[in-house]
Amino acid sequence: MKKELYRSSFILALIVLIVSVSPVAMAGTVGNPTATVAKGSFLVGAEIDIWKRDMKNGGTFDVDGTKILVKGTGGITDNIDVFAKIGMAKVESSDMGLAVGVGGKVNVYERGKIKAGVVAQILYWSGDDSGVDIDITEFDLAFGGSYDVTKEFDCYGGLMWSMIDGDADGNDFNEDDPIGIFLGGEFDITPQAKAGVELRLISETSVTLMAGFAF
Repeated sequence: MKKELYRSSFILALIVLIVSVSPVAMAGTVGNPTATVAKGSFLVGAEIDIWKRDMKNGGTFDVDGTKILVKGTGGITDNIDVFAKIGMAKVESSDMGLAVGVGGKVNVYERGKIKAGVVAQILYWSGDDSGVDIDITEFDLAFGGSYDVTKEFDCYGGLMWSMIDGDADGNDFNEDDPIGIFLGGEFDITPQAKAGVELRLISETSVTLMAGFAF
């Protein structure tokens, strides 16, 4: 057990290092903070994310946006998942621009129906709003737990730290509040198909609808 925990901790640290120095960074949706994909298995899904967040650049202002992403997750071990995201996103009245991201999850505790895990993830988006080039970079680090309410349904929640680096034609902006919470639930429609919903509050006001298929 200790050997697996040490290995999980090392891989998590490696994931955090990679996403911290990567030029690709913005994530949003956390999902279940624990690794749920079995070793050698894959989960392919989609996310529709609607969000609103306070930014700052001298003063404070609101930014809202939408992301539609395809997400692929692979189980490295039964306690470690890695994933990648690709899709389209927009902020305010911008066009839909390409969004890409990567991340990973590591289980740090498990007892009965309760699990706890850590998530590190990133996403990058670039688009155009009435001739203004916008780039948004976000890095998220989250810690939380999940509880198996029934065999088909689990709920989860936790704390997250989210940092944004934005640029609009040379005008930099950042997040107003980096600390938030996330709450969600997942339901197994069939042994292979699942659906879920997630809320993120305090640092942002967001709702995400999710669906996936395991194979």
